[in-house]
Amino acid sequence: MNRTLPLLLALLSVLTGCQPSGRVTNLVALFTDFGSTDPYVAQLKGAIKTISPSAEIMDLSHENAAFDIPTASYLLAKSTHTLPSGTIIIAVVDPGVGSNRAALAIRTQAGRIYLAPDNGLLTEVLAREGVSEARTLDPVKLRLTSLPSATFHARDIFGPTAARLVGSTPLDSCGPKAEKILRLPRNTATVMANQAKGQILYVDHYGNILTNIPGSELGKLKVGQLLSVTIKGKSVSLPFLRTYAEAPANRPFALINSDGEFEIAINQGHAARELGVKVGDPVVLKL
Repeated sequence: MNRTLPLLLALLSVLTGCQPSGRVTNLVALFTDFGSTDPYVAQLKGAIKTISPSAEIMDLSHENAAFDIPTASYLLAKSTHTLPSGTIIIAVVDPGVGSNRAALAIRTQAGRIYLAPDNGLLTEVLAREGVSEARTLDPVKLRLTSLPSATFHARDIFGPTAARLVGSTPLDSCGPKAEKILRLPRNTATVMANQAKGQILYVDHYGNILTNIPGSELGKLKVGQLLSVTIKGKSVSLPFLRTYAEAPANRPFALINSDGEFEIAINQGHAARELGVKVGDPVVLKL
């Protein structure tokens, strides 16, 4: 019985899709502000494939606003939380490339490995997933075949590191323990008995207004209820609905979106443009 138990546990792990703690897959996911028309994404992918031809490369996004670390931090956390444990994520929005900022390799409690500059980009990911192990990348320990350039650490450091991790290189061989990780101030909402105070975190390409007010704390709202919302000092009345399809034409409305955020939208319209608001504007919801 003692000899069959490990086999049964291993079989159960396969059948349930669970992975042993610390296991790394061959999936490398890329999140950058490089854009899609310049050669930088191609060079990064080439650097990975040269070392690890078996690596499976997945593009999360390369259209993040250049140099905008806070917004990228928010989007990175939203972009990665459905990826399987063991995925390696290269996240690069790095206006300080070539400076004395550190380069990090972090395994989260969710089992994902993030390779990123230590500039606050991982703030929201670490708030969501926690830290299991954190290392500062050391080019000497990584045994890089050439001296990294001063301006393209994604290609010359993060890419080769990801490729070696796909090849089962242990995380502790990447460099010393990271004693501190830079984290940005987090924009959290305040929810009280009679109101919720938050702000606009993001406007997506549909024009939907995504706020930091958590839907999980708005249980008293009822579908069809007319809400009183103040955005940027302007008061608006918004019907609270369950889906976009339920909304009347050309009228802003509110809902809880698929990520559990209080959102303001217009069915097939651009809510942010219609209401004249932008990221950072305050939002107050009366309860």
